[in-house]
This record gives sequence, structure tokens and C-alpha cells, in this order.
Amino acid sequence: MSRRAAPLACGLAALALAGCGGGGADDHPVHAPTDGDLTDEVVVDLVDGTSLDWLRARLGEVDPGLAAAVRWNSDHSADEAVAIVQATGDVRARLLAALQGDARVEAAEPNLRFTIEPMSLLMAPGGGDLWPEDDQPKPADTYPNDPWAAKQWHMQMVGARDAWRWADGEGVIVAVIDTGVAHEDKKGLWAPDLARTRFVPGWDFVNDDAIAADDHGHGTHCAGTIAQSTDNGRGVMGLAPKAKVMPLKVLSAQGWGTTSDIADAIRFAADQGAHVLSLSLGGGGHSRVLASAVAYARGKGCLVVCAAGNGGRARVEYPAAYPGATAVSSVGPEGKLAYYSSHGKQTFIAAPGGDKSYGVEGGVLQNTLDPRTRGKTVYAWWQGTSMATPHVAGAAALLYATGVTRPDGVEEILRATVQAPADAKAGERTEKYGWGVLDAGAAVRRAILLPGLVGLALVAPLALLFARKGGKALPPVGLVLGALVGCGATALLAPLGVGEVPLVGRFLIRSPADWDLLLLGPSWHWTPLFASALLPGVVALACVPVRPLRGLGVGLALGWAARLATGVVLPWTDVRFIPGYGALDAIWLVGNAVALVAWAAAVVRLGRGRDGVAA
Repeated sequence: MSRRAAPLACGLAALALAGCGGGGADDHPVHAPTDGDLTDEVVVDLVDGTSLDWLRARLGEVDPGLAAAVRWNSDHSADEAVAIVQATGDVRARLLAALQGDARVEAAEPNLRFTIEPMSLLMAPGGGDLWPEDDQPKPADTYPNDPWAAKQWHMQMVGARDAWRWADGEGVIVAVIDTGVAHEDKKGLWAPDLARTRFVPGWDFVNDDAIAADDHGHGTHCAGTIAQSTDNGRGVMGLAPKAKVMPLKVLSAQGWGTTSDIADAIRFAADQGAHVLSLSLGGGGHSRVLASAVAYARGKGCLVVCAAGNGGRARVEYPAAYPGATAVSSVGPEGKLAYYSSHGKQTFIAAPGGDKSYGVEGGVLQNTLDPRTRGKTVYAWWQGTSMATPHVAGAAALLYATGVTRPDGVEEILRATVQAPADAKAGERTEKYGWGVLDAGAAVRRAILLPGLVGLALVAPLALLFARKGGKALPPVGLVLGALVGCGATALLAPLGVGEVPLVGRFLIRSPADWDLLLLGPSWHWTPLFASALLPGVVALACVPVRPLRGLGVGLALGWAARLATGVVLPWTDVRFIPGYGALDAIWLVGNAVALVAWAAAVVRLGRGRDGVAA
């Protein structure tokens, strides 16, 4: 594939102009591509399972020379069925026309280039916003002890320290789809302040190999905002420090990339277990291939977080404007829209991306490559919607770690907990800020406390009814304790620090129905073993012979039932192995909740019979 850089006159131009296959255009203006936008390639998104031999034969009917010009976009593209064909001019036009309407072609369009922010926006002339890696102060005496964390006004704005009282991103995978990440020393550099950050295997789609090294610095800066090594005595902190980063390189050292590589990376991330995708890139036109990739990832349960763009205009760029993407605009230190930030009706949320019109330190501070040499690392104050996007991705990772595993649920919580912008009212969606400015601390707090409150409200009348009917056969102390534990009301103790107890704290503030999330990681969501009547039913039955334990067992069953019902009232968590994300999950949860209440009543009758008490 040709990787030469070329000026991009109007961003990612209107791929729909030459697109074919399924899908339709949206209501954004269509901008025709210029010669500078075009590569000498066409990207073809085939129906999964379609062979490359079929495409070769099909294109050979158009032009015999095309059969030899077909290949998969990458070593992983056979699974994703994303193919590349070298074709220009009249041959390209005939190729696109031939594939129009073919049932085995989801989309076919010119493979265009697009880019990230230019260095003139990211950094100040002369490098005055870069701090040398080897000029580090002593570790701070606070938590975290990263000496420059106090300079990260953006982490304070989103409530990072408050969020860490509840979650740190443990077990969540965030795909950084960018210029790569400086996380190794075989091909590139290992940024020192990423030394303790955990990584999972990624891919370099530019050079088609397994090491997604950064040769620009942009991706490393974004990855640092998400999961910079934190409390390590050096540098700065990240928002979700225990999250795992999946580095996916789709942009060259010059910051240019293609439709095919980005779509390929999105599908790769979704298939390889990423929970959150962070895309700090964009352009101006519609692509059915990219739209399909975003929809695919969303359908797999991924939150696809995208930069709104840096055009300083009232139009959200692609891929942020696609349905299923979470579009992020940028604010500066005072909570006002940054001068460069694009915005529009698709804007979902705003986050700190920096505004150096307030001075150098108005940028976002993270560890990255020195853009002047690329052979050293520095701490850089950069600005852009690229910098805002990973704040939202990091917050989403924190929410996934609490068990909010549906992207709709993540967005619902983010929407409900935003801060009011400096120049807009709270609770009103605007084109500049979406629903408001990100507050990760409030979002994670809501994810933990609200299920406990709802569970308590649901279990209270049940416990009262069983206490009255059970009489002496059902000791009230055990009944109440079991009900509180089972429904997850113990989460209400989290503000007292219960959740911070080493090793067991995260179990103490969650219903036992959620423990499979904690034991197996959020990628498991709820499983039918824990999100069912089986475990509490067995425990309740085992408690029948011992009266003091009987109340505990019945209370646990009632509380567990309330927690399952809470999953319907607050549909944030997917039940794994139950198809889809909607009605079938609700039927499963309600059915098991009702079965548990009936089972608890049967246990009470067994207990009364054992005690010789008339029913």
C-alpha cells in the first residue's frame, strides 16, 4: 500500500460520493475529494467470510489487470474482510460501478487520507511547552506522588482523585487508535512514565506488523491521559491507571492515515476484547466503510470515543459524527469551549483538551516523544480535541470497571453527571458542549451508589413482608443483614472508605450478584451463573436447618432478587451468553428474580415445618 504523505485540503472527503453497497448518507454536507485527498487505492468492505479469490475474479471481469492489484488491507483483514485494490482514474470509476449493489460488497469507495492536529496547534513554536524528561522534581508527599500531577488542571477538572475512591480501571482494555504508543524498545522508545502501565497486544496497520511503536508522539500523549503510570514517583498521572492499553497504529510519522487502516483497527479492537476505543483523529467526509466499522464495534459492546475535530466550526468531523460514536468537544482551563474546537449537534460531551490562549500551562500535560527529535521523551503541554477524547475514554474505562458494560449505560451515566459549562446552563444539551463537561468522579460515584439505592428500595418491602409472614421461623436480624448484602446496599458505605479495604474492599461494596464481574473482569459482564437464582437458592436451602442462619439465607435470596431487578431498572450491564443487549436480558433477570422470591417463600415454609410451626 502506498503510504506517501500528501497535503489534505479538506480532511476526510465525501467517500459516499463513490461509495457503494449497504448504508445511506446522513444529513451532513457532502464535500468532493480533491486530488490531494486520494490515494491510488480503493477500499472494499466485503461481507464477512467472502474470499479474496471471489473479489479477484469479480474485478477481473472489469479489467484483467485488477486481479493482480487486490490484497487484504492487513494480515488481520481476512477476518474483517477489508480489501484494497490499486486503481485510479477511469479504471477506478468502472470498478466502483461494477461493485455497486453487489450483495457480497458492504461498501466500496476511494481509500482517502486524513490526519491529526498539526504541530502548530499542538505545541508552541520553539518548544517552550516541553519539559525535559531528566529534569524531574522529587516525588510529592501526597497521593498520587507524581511530582507534576498538581500541574494537571485537566485531571482536577474531571475529578480524577474522587473517581479513584471507587474504581481505577482494573481489567478494562482501552484501544488507542492513533500513531502508536511508545511502549517498547525494539522498534521505538518506551516512555518512562508508561513503564508501569499495562499493555495488551496491538498491531501496526501502517507497516503491518505486531509492534505498534510510536514515531510521532501523538498516540503516546493520548495513551498517557488514559493510563499514565500513576503514583510511581515521577512525571504525571493518568485517569484510569489500572486500565490496559491496546496500541493500534493507523497514522504515520507525519500524522496521516487511511480509511482502510482505521476501519481495520476498529474491527480488530472490537474482536480482540477492547471495551473502549479512543480515536483522536478525524476529517470532513462520510465513509460507509468507517461508519460500518463504528457500528460493528458498538454492536460488540464497545464505546467508540472520537474527537469532534479542530476546525473551530459548527460541524462535527468524522468519525465522531457517525451514529454509534461518542463525539467529544474541547474546553480550556476555565471550562469554556476552546477556540479551535469543532462542535455540532452530534457533540455528546465536552472534556478538557487544553487552550493555550491562557498560557503554555493551559494545555494538557502528559509524557510523550520529543517532537523535535523523536529520539527522546519529554513532558508536553498539548492542546486539541485529541487531548479531550482520552479523558472521556479514561472515564469510560472507570465505568466499565464498575460493571457498567453496555455502551448505552456508560453514556447514560456520563450524561447524568456532567458539570455545567462556564457559559451554559446545566442539564441542557448544546452544540458546543453536548450535555456538559465531563465529571469522572461523579460518574463513577453514580455507577456504584445508584444500584445500591435502587436495590434497597426494591428489597425493603419484600423484607418487611417476609418478616411479618415468617414470624419466629425467620430471625429478623439475619433477614435484614442478608437483604442488605444481597441487594448491594452495602455500596452506600463506600463514602466511609469501606471500598478501600485491601483485597476485599471492592467485594464489600457490591452485591454478590456482581462478584463474577470482580473475579473474572468486566469483559465477562454478568454470567448466567451469578445473574440467576441458582447460587442464592442453594445457599438459602442450606440454611433451613439452622434457624439463626435461615433469616440470613432468605434475606440474601430476596436481596439477590432485588439486585437482578435493578439490572432491569438500570440496564447498564450485559448478561453474557444471553443474545443481544435488550429484551432477552430483561426477561432473564426478571424471571430469575421472581423465581428467587418464590424460592425464598418455599424456604420459609420448610423452616416453619421443621420448627413445628403451622403455616
